[in-house]
Amino acid sequence: MVRRERPRRGTGRTGALVTGLARYARVEATGEPVDIEVAGTTVPAVSDEEGYVDVDVDLPGVSPGWHDVTWRPSSGPVPGRLFVVDPEAPLGLVSDLDDTVIHTGLTRAWEALRSTLLVADDARVPIAGGAELYQELLAVPGRASPAGRADGSQDPGPVTSTAPAPAFYVSTGAWNLHEMLLRFLARHGFPAGPLLLTDWGPSARWLFREDSTVFKTRTIVTVLDEHPGLDWVLVGDSGQHDPEAYAAVVRSRPGRVRAVYIRAVPPTSLLHPGRLDALAAEMAGLGVPLLLIRDSVEAAEHARGLGLIGEPGLARVRAAVRG
Repeated sequence: MVRRERPRRGTGRTGALVTGLARYARVEATGEPVDIEVAGTTVPAVSDEEGYVDVDVDLPGVSPGWHDVTWRPSSGPVPGRLFVVDPEAPLGLVSDLDDTVIHTGLTRAWEALRSTLLVADDARVPIAGGAELYQELLAVPGRASPAGRADGSQDPGPVTSTAPAPAFYVSTGAWNLHEMLLRFLARHGFPAGPLLLTDWGPSARWLFREDSTVFKTRTIVTVLDEHPGLDWVLVGDSGQHDPEAYAAVVRSRPGRVRAVYIRAVPPTSLLHPGRLDALAAEMAGLGVPLLLIRDSVEAAEHARGLGLIGEPGLARVRAAVRG
């Protein structure tokens, strides 16, 4: 929870800069009482020293899918959503965001700063074919994937994922970007799913933010443990430490991951030369393919070989990448 004033809207780079800076000019609302209303149940809570509200809510009999949530702090009601995972879902997806879903240039300091502060939200660019790849991975076997017909042809309308399989987006990006990222995912047709981000800035535990490998490993393992009946596909990029974090997940939860796809971004990897090959060989020994991919088509072709997507789905991804 944060307290802030909405900035004046501008246009061009100046407007993007004002909006970008305003996302970080927020003050945590600590010790704030809030009622959480969901599925006919109301639970009281209090925000912690960082402004977060973390509470377990018992909802027996609630159906899988999305449910409206109302947060009621003293400042007034705030709408939200809750996703209940279908225990019969065939597969779960965990994806990074920067340079995996959205072009960020995180490995190049100026490019990352420019895309964060100087690019308007509606000008941010998705990874080609990424939305279609994710939709197909999460589609129910025997049913047309979201925004696609059974014969592989495209619907002209907006893309909305209704598959019961879950997508989780785990990133070391700041919670300050949460609203922008949700809008980006919806605008470009990526399956909706919880965003698990980090708290930037000095805290009682770290000066800037939690180590990337530690945060992603811990967070993804928690997701897997909370959904013990699902197998998972992990998608990340080579620009930071996704290969190491995902390998740590595979080691700690053997038999739970079907495949790991790592998008190649410049530089090809920040790992020690040969380290990625060594990790891939180790994962293969554990029965999990770890692939360095150039684009969404390579991931889709491999997933097709594993039986995770069908031939029409592969055709959709190819068409999306070709543009």
